[in-house]
Amino acid sequence: MSSLRTRARDADRNALCNALDAAYAEGQMDGAEHRERTATALRATTLGELKALVADLQLERPIALLPPDRPQRSRGTRWAGVLVALALLGVGFGVGHAAARSSAPATVAAGETAAAGRQVAPVVVTPAGLHTPEGFGRLVDDLRSRLGTAVVADATIYPDYAVLTVPVEGSPGRAQSYTYRGGLDGPSPAGTRDADQPVVDLATIDAATALGLVAGAPESLKVPDPTSRYLIIDDEGTGPRIAVYASNEYGETGYLEARPDGSIVAVHPHEAR
Repeated sequence: MSSLRTRARDADRNALCNALDAAYAEGQMDGAEHRERTATALRATTLGELKALVADLQLERPIALLPPDRPQRSRGTRWAGVLVALALLGVGFGVGHAAARSSAPATVAAGETAAAGRQVAPVVVTPAGLHTPEGFGRLVDDLRSRLGTAVVADATIYPDYAVLTVPVEGSPGRAQSYTYRGGLDGPSPAGTRDADQPVVDLATIDAATALGLVAGAPESLKVPDPTSRYLIIDDEGTGPRIAVYASNEYGETGYLEARPDGSIVAVHPHEAR
């Protein structure tokens, strides 16, 4: 049986990152914490380090690759290793390793009337196609229709769904999470945020420019045949930023950061070991 000291494989890291993605989509953590934990997971060397990253999360199903809890090993001890790892890594961005979810989004049945669709909240369609200008535009329009604004603290956009962190109106020190799958679902219970953190109006983002970066990710990030590509739009105090992440089935990952006009700030391609 594997122990917490057993060396981690790429398969273990990938499974852990998938669990982190799912927890993020469910609102169990914000975008910054998701990036920190993902960065730590991709650099983990033992199963113990990986397990510590999900010790406080509600997982839909156990991660079979990780060893079971041992009574003598307290969660506080496990988290000590994570805190040390995060201190060494800093709070910079790591490479996200998202993967397609096991469950497919619901579809609107053929022949269903528009009136019937409006009786269901949210209305979910598939494929959402959010990595197309049309899909991105629909996301912005639906967000403004539901909330009256497209201003977000951050947005993580996958091909078929998005996770949006939105400041609470009148309470800039709080934010709520929404999930978008052809319709806006949420919000999650409000959590705290830095009231001074800048926000981004998604309506000001040129979809063609942002999605062009996503389309070119396999070449620019040296990640052939990616199985996952997503982008994060936020502002860390230096102006709106677009971060593009790509990964494939071999655990090869890379990410880049750019401005809304397409100018590249940094590129972190996959480096062969």
